[in-house]
Amino acid sequence: MTLLAETPYTPCYVRNEFLFDEQKGHKEFTKAVVFAFRAEPARAPMFQVMLESGAQWARVPIHMICSKPCDPLPLQQSSWWDSYGYEFTVVALPFLKGHAVTALGRDGQIRKGNYLFTVDWMKTGWSEVPDQHKNHHFIALDSGPWISYPNNRLVWHDPSWITPAPDREWKTPSRFYSVEG
Repeated sequence: MTLLAETPYTPCYVRNEFLFDEQKGHKEFTKAVVFAFRAEPARAPMFQVMLESGAQWARVPIHMICSKPCDPLPLQQSSWWDSYGYEFTVVALPFLKGHAVTALGRDGQIRKGNYLFTVDWMKTGWSEVPDQHKNHHFIALDSGPWISYPNNRLVWHDPSWITPAPDREWKTPSRFYSVEG
């Protein structure tokens, strides 16, 4: 069982309302470093952080993390999916490192940001179904909040060779491919 895995060490801010059970601390922030990802089925993506005070917090949900003080983004805009299960892998894909990206939210808004790392799921029912499998790509939005979006809600930018124009008629593959099957 995985449950918790190291991420790239990423400076961030934690919304203080999380540190006070949402009873106070709104519009206040504490410097921190994200150092691990935690997954629990049917729960928002969560992080393990070290605060600048030396206090270490677990289970900080994605909408309580930001790269700079900013207005909050609702949880439903912060991540398209809850965690699929306990088993996953975290990888900072070198090919995507430093790439700018635009993300399409549930609210139809397009938000710009930069790639942080990816979580990919394993050993869960949905992660094995071709048209249901989803990566969680973690993005630091230019406006501050962090988001976790799947491939089909992101367009990557690299002016040296990418000309963004995805075909909107593409369909998600629904077949299993096997050499022996």
